[in-house]
Amino acid sequence: MKKTFPLIVLILVSVACTISFPSSTNDTEIAAGVAVAFTQTALQATIEAAQATLTPEIQPSPTATQTPPANDPKSVLGDPDWQDTLSNSKNWSLDDGPVEIGSATFSQGNGKLTVVNQSSTSGFIWWLTYLSFKDAYLEATFEVEDCSANDQYGLVVRAPDYEDGRGYYYTLTCGGQYDLRRWDSGGSTMLLNFPSSKAINSGSNQTNTLGIWVKGSVIRLYVNNQFLTEINDGSLSADGHFGLFINSTQTPGFTIHMDEIAYWLLD
Repeated sequence: MKKTFPLIVLILVSVACTISFPSSTNDTEIAAGVAVAFTQTALQATIEAAQATLTPEIQPSPTATQTPPANDPKSVLGDPDWQDTLSNSKNWSLDDGPVEIGSATFSQGNGKLTVVNQSSTSGFIWWLTYLSFKDAYLEATFEVEDCSANDQYGLVVRAPDYEDGRGYYYTLTCGGQYDLRRWDSGGSTMLLNFPSSKAINSGSNQTNTLGIWVKGSVIRLYVNNQFLTEINDGSLSADGHFGLFINSTQTPGFTIHMDEIAYWLLD
């Protein structure tokens, strides 16, 4: 069973079904599980091309209707409602060992969820947990190995189901830029166009903590306990799954490690 949508090729893994990848992704079969990964192979534009040709449809609001939380939202939110130190893979369906999705391999060990992408042309490859929320602050710590400026990684939130790839994608690049991308029934839309921030630890062998606050139509981005920007976008407002993604645009073998992840529900 294969479903195709404009600009997106989807791979579904769920209870009671097994899906074969198209021949372009090595005909790998994945058994039933509770975590879901998708691959997107048609999106090949580099960050430079995006900066030169794309205009964000929704700009950060310079006069937000709510006061942004402190630079470190944890300081006002208290203990997390859910936290995973990744000492095991119970939330990520990797108990049986590494899983290959297209050109990427997902594995858990030594307290980390590791993703290695062997291709620099495969586009976004992502992995979702079965857990979900609507309004929450999600935070995760990532370590990157050798990388180039345009290699990308980050967090996915509000993915409403496992079939069509919809969701918000908060991206960091190894060059010190960030972006928010919305995938919905109309396709992929960049909402920020990759501004830079000195708060991002750029380059190889660096660690960054990404935070994304979603409450109603308000989306706030954080990195290393620093507030970056606020966007108002109500296109995807329902409960959704969350997870991580990788996009190796320059470095075959680009490797990331998610060290821990937690969320705080917002009233």
